[in-house]
Formats: sequence, structure tokens, C-alpha cells
Amino acid sequence: MKVALIDVPDRMIRMLPGFAVVLLDEAVGYEFDPRCDMWTVTAPNGRTTTARVIVTSFPVPGPNAFVFEHNNYRYIARCLRMMGLQDARRIEVRPEARISYRRKPDPHNYIFTPYESDLDETHRGPAVLTVDGTQIDVKVHLMGHLQPIDGSYRWYGRIFADPDVTSAHKSGRNDVTVRIPGGQDRAGRLTEVDPWGNIRITGSGRPPFPYP
Repeated sequence: MKVALIDVPDRMIRMLPGFAVVLLDEAVGYEFDPRCDMWTVTAPNGRTTTARVIVTSFPVPGPNAFVFEHNNYRYIARCLRMMGLQDARRIEVRPEARISYRRKPDPHNYIFTPYESDLDETHRGPAVLTVDGTQIDVKVHLMGHLQPIDGSYRWYGRIFADPDVTSAHKSGRNDVTVRIPGGQDRAGRLTEVDPWGNIRITGSGRPPFPYP
């Protein structure tokens, strides 16, 4: 999971082992895309960074956003770990919740949106991932749904922890194909590694698994 820290003490990085952390001194724009539950943060020089979660020194409205205040970095770190345990792509505070940074975060105070919500199809099992012509046997959990606005199909899921896939992602080789037994190669893209080493993958169009 990628986390962007904006105008936040760099000591918080040590509280987030296993997360892909980006540290920014300043940002001039914040945009949340509800279609993929990702933030796009714009720096003063115009460069952009995408992240699942942002942590800022002042309130930014939207889900997946935390404010660093009163040295609450342990509280934020625990919330991010809760997201991982819930396999969630989105976290939001319940309207009636009363948050105290002096206590451990209570999962009942938050709304978690899992990756598996609103699914039409799913596949869990073996697959072959091809990266730059090299085939890697992997285990996957893939899912997807039809976009009601334009009728396109979006699929996504996770590749269970594999050192070869992690190496490909870290080196920037993120354009891949996926094939399940009896299926055809479908183009996808590696997007992020979660704290447990699983790699997220997304694609559009016909998915690797059977779809009418």
C-alpha cells in the first residue's frame, strides 16, 4: 500500500514498515478518484504522486486521509494496518464516531470498503504471469465488475507474495499479462505491494477469468 506523507515529520516513516512511503515537503493540490480509491497529490513544481492514503498536517476532506496532530503517528499506523487486515481499499470515519488519539483505534469507528465489494466475477487459484517474456507461476485472487457509466469491464485483484513479481514491480516492469488454466493472456498492470508482500494488479476489458 502506498502512503504519501505531506509536511509530516520524517520519523513517521519508521512507523510504517512494509508500506511504500513517499515523503513530500509541500503539496498544492489533492484529488481523490473514487473509481479506484486513490489520491493524486500535486507538488509545487507540478509533479504528481498517486497514493492509496495521504497523511497531512492539515485537514483534507475525503476518505483515506489522515491529519498528523498531537503526535498521533502510532494511531495512524494502526489504522493503516487495520486497512490491511480488512483487505480494504478505502477507510472512512463513521459520522457518529468519537475519535481519541490517546486510545487504540476501534474498527467499529470506521467504514472499510474491501477490494472484493461489488463483484460480478471472481477467480482464486493458479495463474501464469508474463513479464517481459518471462513466465512466472503464481497464485492469484482476481475479481471485477461492469462499469455502469460506459459499460466497460474493470478487473483487479492480488497476486500472492512472490519475490520475482515483487522484483519486477520494484524495477518498474509493471505491464504484464495474466493467464489462468484454460484461459487466454490478458493485459494488466502491477500497481502496488501491500504490507504482506502481495502485489495488486488491475486491468480493463475482458478479464483473465470466464466472463459472458
